[in-house]
Amino acid sequence: MAPVPPETFKARKARLRAAFLEQLPQRLHAARALLTAPPTDAGDRAGLVQLHLALHTVKGSAASFGLTAISELAREGDDLLQATLTADAPPPPGLSAALAAVLERLEALALGPAAPADQAEHFSFEPLSAPLAPAPGAAAQAPRPTTDGAAEPGTQRRDKLVYLCDDDGDLAQQLCAQLACFGYPVTALTSLEQMRAAVRAHPPAAIIMDVMFPEGEHAGPAALAALSAATGQSIPSLYISCRDDFQARLQAVKAGGSAYCTKPVKTTEMVEFLDTLTNRELATPFHVLVVDDEPNIASLHALILEEAGMTTAVATDPAQVVTLLKGFNADLVLMDMYMPECSGPELARVLRQMPGHVSLPIIFLSSETDRERQFKALEVGADGFLTKPVEPRRLVAEVSLRAERMRTLHALMVRDGLTGLFNHNTIMQFLELGVANARRDGRPMCFAMIDVDRFKRVNDTYGHPAGDQVLMALSRGLRMRLRESDVVGRYGGEEFAVVLPGVDEHQARVILDALRTSFAEVLFYAGDATFTCTFSAGVAAFPRFAGADTLVEAADLALYRAKRGGRDRVELATAADFAPGGREGADGR
Repeated sequence: MAPVPPETFKARKARLRAAFLEQLPQRLHAARALLTAPPTDAGDRAGLVQLHLALHTVKGSAASFGLTAISELAREGDDLLQATLTADAPPPPGLSAALAAVLERLEALALGPAAPADQAEHFSFEPLSAPLAPAPGAAAQAPRPTTDGAAEPGTQRRDKLVYLCDDDGDLAQQLCAQLACFGYPVTALTSLEQMRAAVRAHPPAAIIMDVMFPEGEHAGPAALAALSAATGQSIPSLYISCRDDFQARLQAVKAGGSAYCTKPVKTTEMVEFLDTLTNRELATPFHVLVVDDEPNIASLHALILEEAGMTTAVATDPAQVVTLLKGFNADLVLMDMYMPECSGPELARVLRQMPGHVSLPIIFLSSETDRERQFKALEVGADGFLTKPVEPRRLVAEVSLRAERMRTLHALMVRDGLTGLFNHNTIMQFLELGVANARRDGRPMCFAMIDVDRFKRVNDTYGHPAGDQVLMALSRGLRMRLRESDVVGRYGGEEFAVVLPGVDEHQARVILDALRTSFAEVLFYAGDATFTCTFSAGVAAFPRFAGADTLVEAADLALYRAKRGGRDRVELATAADFAPGGREGADGR
């Protein structure tokens, strides 16, 4: 979800605040009605409990909207009732009169024409300048397969400008060609003067810089540091060098370098660093469920999180939460602690008793300031406690931190440890869902099996670390060059699986052929040796093959045919592949 424009954001905040003030007199009138029959003993306190909850809500809500005077006055009544309800004795004499006085003063403030205006400055925090997203490298939320094929191959943010400055022109061109295979169009510069002119004309998202130049052994870091100081812009930088000594690395760090690679540079390493430096991974926005019986406050906190780039759902009745969670893939639940009928801790216990929500992060948000009560609330399995009013940036930071941790833990269960792709079980679940969606919508879809050619020979010749480098490069190429709607997984060993919704077999072949051609150009390093790899693929189309199991078998048979045909090719599955001997003749894969 895109950040809310600042004008709209401020207008929505003001509207929520105005709605709270408009409703406040009626709430206070209802609270006063609770005093008409005050309890006379320690066992008859239902009215006081309801009044306490009402004043506690007014205290937190007013503070959140910057209405300090109203919040502090409500706190007086809240404290009186808290002391009474925790004492094992009848209510003290004069309690009703004291509470009536508090309510009367609150009503005067709520109805006074100056109340909204003279407190307005407390609610004028600036909108966040940019949406917060998961940190680079953090696991993104599992995509939701769809039969929509609108996204085109290679549309995932390929527009960030990157420079590579190295006085070895041949090496610079070679590295640029390698990086292009991973979707990075890099401009080669062969002198510091060219670099200065290019950066001044068009500042890049990142720069890859050699350390040594004819101007000096640390001329690269020195030139970039001077340029950053002159322009006032800090450019994310990755340094490359044949030097691995401490001084070279130190100069790179002093110049603000974020990463350092020694030559010969492994392309996969540079890609990893560039992904981090340019934030190229398109993280799915965090999904947060906001639970608060006070609609204006729930909407306020949802608004703050949405402005930070998150997606929210709001529940004002705890009974709605379980149903909402079935259709809303929440990374975190932000809930009020004091709600009628079902408190925050009670709702947390309900969720913790459900296997699917045992690890779902829960943060309590309340005006409760008593540390002991806060700790008791956390004992039910909550992950944090924030006190109203919470500063917007802190709210966003706390939610982002815990939601990111949730995704990381979730990724350990559904993703392959080496490649970061979905594991076998997860990709099969996505295939089942993709088939169901395609059948429901009457749309095409394809399933592809991809296998690295002669992978055993790579491991035997260059070692398993080199083989891992190949698998990581292919997995990154699949993630970066396929469409956002496609789902990619590691099927097992050197085999990968792709669910391609919304495309027919011929479109799928074009997509995979482009990736195959690009992957064949990637240069891998193993000690002093260099080598390249290819892959073969088999594609099966729905509805020709109407079930998930049949699609897998058909794609696998087409893959064997691609191996028999000489490898480094993409074949489309046909009914003839199911003839006897369909898997023969592909020794060594």
